[in-house]
Amino acid sequence: MRSGRGSVLTLVVVVLAVVVVVVSLGTTPPPPFDATSTAPSGYAALARIVADRGADWESRTATSVAQQGYGPGDVLVVPAPDLASFEELGAFREAAEAGAVVVFGSPPPDPDALLGEGDLGPLAGDPIAGTGPDDDLLARQPASPTDPGVCDVAELAALGPIDTWFTAPIPVEGRSSCFGDGTDAYLVVEPVGAGRVVTLSGPELLANARLWPDKEGGGRPLDNAAVLVELAGLGAGAGPPEAGGRRITFVRAEPSPDPAAAAGQPTNPIGFLPDGVRVALVAGVVAFCCYAWFRARRLGRVVREPAPVRIAGSELVVAVGELGRRRGATGRAAAVLRAEFARRVGPAAGLGPAPDPGRLVDWCARQSGRSADEVATLLIREVTGPEALVRLAGALDALEEEVSRVRQPR
Repeated sequence: MRSGRGSVLTLVVVVLAVVVVVVSLGTTPPPPFDATSTAPSGYAALARIVADRGADWESRTATSVAQQGYGPGDVLVVPAPDLASFEELGAFREAAEAGAVVVFGSPPPDPDALLGEGDLGPLAGDPIAGTGPDDDLLARQPASPTDPGVCDVAELAALGPIDTWFTAPIPVEGRSSCFGDGTDAYLVVEPVGAGRVVTLSGPELLANARLWPDKEGGGRPLDNAAVLVELAGLGAGAGPPEAGGRRITFVRAEPSPDPAAAAGQPTNPIGFLPDGVRVALVAGVVAFCCYAWFRARRLGRVVREPAPVRIAGSELVVAVGELGRRRGATGRAAAVLRAEFARRVGPAAGLGPAPDPGRLVDWCARQSGRSADEVATLLIREVTGPEALVRLAGALDALEEEVSRVRQPR
C-alpha cells in the first residue's frame, strides 16, 4: 500500500512539473511601457497615479484606438509611435484635432520621409525592437535631474526636475517646450486643432523605475509623473474638463509581427518537425522520466543484521589489560587505579565520587596520619614502569584500609 501511494504521488509530481514547464515556456512578458506592467520599464505606477487623481484609464492596442472616437477630456499616451502604422498615426492626430491631448513617448517619424506619399503600411524604421530597454539598467541607474529651464508650457513651469538619464533632447523647432534651453528640450508641445500633441524625448521618462530612481538611497521622487498629470488637467489647481471625466488611454507598444510568423511559418526548429515526430519526442521524454524514476534508488525497510559476538566481561578486562601492557601504558593504568580509589573513598570523605585531588590528599593525610607529600605521591604524581605500578596498587589498598579503619566507630 505504501509503494502504491508513493507511485501515485510521484506521478502527480511529474505531471505538475510538466504543466509548470509548459506554462512557463508559453508565458511571454508584457510588452515594454505597458500600463499593466510592474516591471521597471512598465507604466503601472503612472496608471495608478492618474487613477488616484480620479481619471479613468485603459490599455488598448493602436489598432483599436484608431477605431474609436476621441475628443475633449481624452488623453492618449503613445509610448512607442515607431511601432504604429501611418494610418494609426493619422488617427492619433485626428484625435488631437478633435480636442484630445496626445502624448508621444518619442518623436513620431515623418511618413513622407520614409515611404511614398499615401502609403499607409507599417513603419519600416528601427524601433525599440519590441523588447524595450534593459529593466535591470533602468532600475539601477541613478537619476539625472533636469530642471524646467526655458519653459513656456504654463502648467509645467512650476514643476521640479525630472529624470532624463536615458533620453536626449529633441529640437524645439518653433514649438512650445519645457525642460530645455529653448533650442533643444526633453518635451515639446504643438497645438493641433482643438487639442495638442506633446512629444517626449523618450518613453523611459514615464517608466516605473524612473519616477523615483533614487528611492533606495533615500532620494526624493522626481516630477516625471507630474508631467502627465498636469498635461491631462489632473493637477491640484485644474478645473473640471470640458466634457465629463478624464479618460487616459495607454497605447500598448506592440512590435510588428515577425514576418515568418505572419506568413504562418514556424519560428523555431521544433516547429519544422511533423506533428507525429513532436508527439514521439514528448512521449520519449515522459518514458525516460518514468524509467529514471523506476530505476532510481529507493529506501526500503531497515535490514536487521546479526549482532557481533559478545565478549565476557572478564575476557574484555584481560584483553584491555594485555593491550595496555604491550603499549607500556602505566600512566593510564595508574589513573584508573586512582580513579577507583577516589570513587570508593570520596563519598566517605564527603567529597563525592569524583573529588578534587588536592582536597582528597589533605583528607587522607589527616585520617591516616601520613604526610601530605606521601599521600600526594600515591594520588597525584606520575608513575613510570610496571614495578612502580604494582607498588602503587598495593600502596593504594593499604591507604584505603588505613582510612577505613580510622572511620570505623570505637
